[in-house]
Amino acid sequence: MIRRTQRRIVLIASFSFLLSFAGVRPSAAQSGLPHWTEIAQGGAVPDALWDGASAYCDGLFYVFGGLNGTFPNDEPVADFSVFDVATQTWHDLSPYPGGPTPRAEPMMWCIAEDVALIVSGGRGPFRRGLDLTHQDTFRFDAVHGWRQISQNAAEIRRANRSTEAVAVREKPNHKTVAYAFSGSSSTLPAFINRPDGLQHDLVRYKNGWKQVSTGSPVPRARAHHPLVYSEGFNALFVYGGYTNDAVNGTGTFTPENYLGDLWKLDLRTESWDQLVFDEAGGPGHRDNAKLVVDDQNGRIWLFGGSKYDGTTLSDLWSFDLHTRTWTRVDTAMTGPAPAPRFGQYYFSRKTATAYELYLFGGATAEFAPVLLNDLWRLTIPLGDGD
Repeated sequence: MIRRTQRRIVLIASFSFLLSFAGVRPSAAQSGLPHWTEIAQGGAVPDALWDGASAYCDGLFYVFGGLNGTFPNDEPVADFSVFDVATQTWHDLSPYPGGPTPRAEPMMWCIAEDVALIVSGGRGPFRRGLDLTHQDTFRFDAVHGWRQISQNAAEIRRANRSTEAVAVREKPNHKTVAYAFSGSSSTLPAFINRPDGLQHDLVRYKNGWKQVSTGSPVPRARAHHPLVYSEGFNALFVYGGYTNDAVNGTGTFTPENYLGDLWKLDLRTESWDQLVFDEAGGPGHRDNAKLVVDDQNGRIWLFGGSKYDGTTLSDLWSFDLHTRTWTRVDTAMTGPAPAPRFGQYYFSRKTATAYELYLFGGATAEFAPVLLNDLWRLTIPLGDGD
């Protein structure tokens, strides 16, 4: 405990562990419905960015990289910041030398037992006719700063992807491992239909990247899909995203490129189960959604995303894992709500009274958007569904 506290002091000397969020909640809170709260941000608030990476560790919300504009001015950055959830204060960590080069959509997760971060892979801009992908892996902690991790040829190939990675605390030793599924591995034109444009495997990081053999069935290869871990189910969940064109292979986006399926990976048996196909009545085909698992009530919550026609969404859905049915929730909510967005930085956590989803920044659209740097919290009361 002393060592962990020292690391936090080295990182930001002004952190206070006694402060917490305060304020009057909207009336929706009294009805048991989820509700949104915009968070006042202090300190060195990051610039408006999108399509970066984020991770949560011990009360700290880290954001790294991203794009500072959109085509044709979508330049990647290596900005690195941390938000102290207790004090609502941002701190700039970019002065730490030796870190990853500027990039979008790298994998990033927290090693909780070491209060450290891993950043791996990522990409540069699409639509430039160049392969601008990354295959390196870095570790960061506040005492030692950044260091690049040596990888063999197989690990380099597995790190070559842009997707989400999630941390899992293995039992009984509670050591952190990370999982990632599929993801883009090219920025060349029509990358989704290139033989090497999408990864199609599940990989696990523990002292290096290893491939996980899961048998059949397996979800289709995809990119811009959310991945979330459920401790209660000891499982990973994947929803939607976009995939290759199985019909004509032209690389031209069509509605069929966008997926609306939900899969569960049982980590005990390392086997996939498709919970939702593409039937109507749920969120439907989209990419860039965000997921929160409600283990207490056996639910998955899905927020937002983007559709084939360019629509950016801010709807909220609940999926009952027992009945396998979707319910739209945001239409019954009151009070303020974030603007539609995608490519936002985010994390979720459980508190004594609620599940929470935090959203920072993002873009309102892919072309000619407004880039954002606001911060919102979705509160899902634990009693909902009792």
